[in-house]
This record gives sequence, C-alpha cells and structure tokens, in this order.
Amino acid sequence: MDSGLEQVVRCIHGSATKAAVYVTGGASQGVSWLMCVPGASATVLEVVVPYSRGSLVQLLGQEPEQYCSADTALSLAKLAYQRAAALTAFGTHVVGLAATCALASEPPKRGQHRAYVAAHSGSGSRLLAVVLAKGARSRWQEEQLVGQALLQVLAQACGLDPAKLPPLPLLGTQAAAPAGPDADAADAAAAAAANLQLDIGVNSNSIQPQQHVVHDEVQSEFLPAPDPLQQLLAGRVRCVEYSGGRVFVDAPRCGAGMPRVYLPGSFNPLHDGHKAMLAAAVEMAGPGAEGCFELTVQNADKGQLGLEEVQARVAQFVAAGLPLLVTRATLLVDKARLLPGATFMLGWDTAVRIVMPKYYGGSETGMALVFRDIQHAGCSFLVAGRVDDKGDGQFKGLQDIALPAEVAGLFAGIPEDKFRSDISSTALRAAGQGL
Repeated sequence: MDSGLEQVVRCIHGSATKAAVYVTGGASQGVSWLMCVPGASATVLEVVVPYSRGSLVQLLGQEPEQYCSADTALSLAKLAYQRAAALTAFGTHVVGLAATCALASEPPKRGQHRAYVAAHSGSGSRLLAVVLAKGARSRWQEEQLVGQALLQVLAQACGLDPAKLPPLPLLGTQAAAPAGPDADAADAAAAAAANLQLDIGVNSNSIQPQQHVVHDEVQSEFLPAPDPLQQLLAGRVRCVEYSGGRVFVDAPRCGAGMPRVYLPGSFNPLHDGHKAMLAAAVEMAGPGAEGCFELTVQNADKGQLGLEEVQARVAQFVAAGLPLLVTRATLLVDKARLLPGATFMLGWDTAVRIVMPKYYGGSETGMALVFRDIQHAGCSFLVAGRVDDKGDGQFKGLQDIALPAEVAGLFAGIPEDKFRSDISSTALRAAGQGL
C-alpha cells in the first residue's frame, strides 16, 4: 500500500467514526486497504458484498432501475447507515459507505467503465462518480483507482480535510474540488465548470455520464439532508434520533444484539421522575443495556403535534444531553415494529390500559393478536409503579394488574425500592411549568 493511502486509513481509524460498508461490482481493494491497516475494528462494523443481481435486489428490497448508478449507490449507502446505527450505541458517529461499479471484465463490457461511491449520514449524502477511460487500465488498476475513491469518500465523511487527501490517479483530467456544506459555492461552481465532464440532470440525485469517454471523468457533490423534523412530520422518514450531540435520521436502533430500553412519553415537561425511571429501567435490563426516551409526534387522541411544539420538546433533551428518539409510532405495537427487540418502559397506569380489551374494540382476540405481534418482534415491557391519583390514592405496581396469562411473560416490574417518583407532568403543567 502507498504510504499516503496508509496515512489516510490511519486517520480514518482515528476519527471515532464507525461505518458499515456495502460494495458491489468492485471497490473490494478499498475495503482490503481499510482492513489491513491496524485499527480497523475502530471503524469497520460490517462489510457486505451483494455481488449477484439477486443479492443486490434482496438487499435493496426492489429491482433498481440501473444496477450501477448514482441512485443505487445512494440507496445502498443509506441502508448501510441504518445498519451502522443498529450496531452501535446511542451517540456514536456512524456512516454508511457504498459503491456500485461496472469495471473491466471478461468478456469486455459494451458500456462505460464507471463507479459511484456514496457515504450517508444524518447530515446528508456525499457522492463521487467516476467514469474511467475505457481500455486504459487493467481490471486490477481500475480496482485500485475505485478503491482510492472509496477511501476518499469515507475520509471526507469522517471529517478529514479534502485538501490533504491524495488525489485520484486520473487520466486526462483533474479531480473536482469536493463540494460540501462548507464549500464556497463559487469555488465549487468554478471547479465543476473547469474539471467535470459529466452531465447533471434535473434530479441532482442521478448523475448521467456522457457517452464515448476517452479520458477519466469525475464529479463530487454533497447532498445536504432536509430538516429532519419536517421530514418526519411529512411522513418521509420514520424517526429522528438526538443523541451525543448528533442527529440520526431514519435509523432506528433496535434491541437485537444490544439491550435497549425506550421510555415513551409526551414529556410536557421533561422532569426528574422521567430521568430516574429510565435509569432504573436500564439497571434492570442488565449489563450493557442503554436507554433512550421516545416521543411520538402522532397522538392517538389529539392528532399530530405541530413543528414548533415538537421542537420545544426536543430542545429539553438536547439541552440536558439526554438521548431522544422522535417517531411517528402512535401505538405500542407500532413502536415494537419500528424497534424490534427493544424493552419499553411503562408507568403502572399505562400498563393497566394496554391490557384492557376495550382499547382493542372490546375484543380479547384483537388484544391477543396485538400482543402476538409485539412478542414476535421480540419486545417486552418494564412497569414502574405510581400513585393511583384517580382511584384510591395508593402506590400501585405490576403486582396490582390482572395480566392475561398469555401476555404475562412479556411484563416485569421495577420494585418500589428501586424506583418511585411521585412527580406528575399533569401537576407541573397545572403549576405553570409546562412547555
């Protein structure tokens, strides 16, 4: 490996960024370089090579319009990003890295030799498109170039200075100045006019190369993510996570392989009782467990929250440095489908309601079917006691709930000596302390 490339990989491994990598049709040399420099475990979470058409279609969930294209690379990068989030703790900086390539082969390809490399994170997507001078290199040489492109895109996603990265060994042209959220618009436009030989269609997500390429062509661009909460409220993404000073978009962290506890609530306002409840639940969940608050924007009775109201509730958690997942999951079964394997923390009053058939159209069968779906998702519940302020005023816990035998195994209680808080959001709002 070239010493310059080795230094790039060392900087990637030292960046505290973790990545899942999906490559097809090529770019395996870049993966090899990433893995052969000591410290790869600090960066690489998973490498998947969906090389056959069937494998790629299964991973994408649909047949792509074009197997080697900008859109396919961006889709793979998003899937890799979601996978990276699922494999890491809250707040971990993660990137999905992907490449889709059409390189020299036997028998020779009729079309262009090209590669699209993409990296996706909560801030947006970075895309590098390369059209190679056909016949100018062997397959191995094309692999080397595309491998360097893979490292370059990952390095930029890790926050490394693009100006300090080794240039790609291109023929007959220079690499375009990487465009990003901090790039000067005039400089980026000038670089594009001077160095790029690619036609950009109306849709900036699709880069369409010209035909009859006799030299290398390259384009780099950054596609910033739209406002995440607006996207959530519009139903374009499933969730937005705020943790570790970062924002993670449409990347739910399930509980499979890593014990995770979620505390659903409206948090108007967030108070010390909420914090203590989640801490107790995480302790109950055992070693290695982590917790997160969950706020849905879609209330079953009151409809959807407005943007400003959601922003105000999110701001509480950001200011306190606490993890929050904002979702569109109204019901517990919806949350279970979004977060399979997770444990959900409930108060006694909520636990009482969810085992009442009247909330399932009066049907015990309907209730049983919902809990079957929750069980199949691998989810369970922890129940914290609280004062029955609408009944006899006594402190009540799981032992005071008549659980149907078929669902009892999904519930566990937190003893009163482990957690008790008589703080009430309703009382705080009545005292003028709401949002």
